[in-house]
Amino acid sequence: MSNPVERLFSCVNSGHMAEALKYVDENCIFEAQGPSSVPIYGTYKGYEGVKRFFRTLSELFDTEKFEFRKWAEADDYVFAYGYMQHRVKKTDKVFKCEWSLVCRVEGGKIVSYKMFEDTAALQEAYGEDGGPAGGAR
Repeated sequence: MSNPVERLFSCVNSGHMAEALKYVDENCIFEAQGPSSVPIYGTYKGYEGVKRFFRTLSELFDTEKFEFRKWAEADDYVFAYGYMQHRVKKTDKVFKCEWSLVCRVEGGKIVSYKMFEDTAALQEAYGEDGGPAGGAR
């Protein structure tokens, strides 16, 4: 593993959140853009926000597949592309899509995390109507 984004996900996937936070700046901003009717969408700030983001993810979904397919790095950015499949706990419907992730890294730590996915597909699987973009968390 060569970058803090890979190390973050390795720690999160193995259940080591305290270790995962070593790869995140204390003032980081995690953003997941989408309608506010789906609770995972919004802006999460700092260590507590990152923990809340991953906790909300595990409360809402059973992750059946989360794959990294491509990585790229340029200057202080790390880009990732992959595929995910989650089962929505409240509806038992499957949400699957390709995704992309853009992270800015400073001093070996993630300072900005922006996830892009098929928000309409997640909204349909979640069983909610649209709403304005998610707010700060």
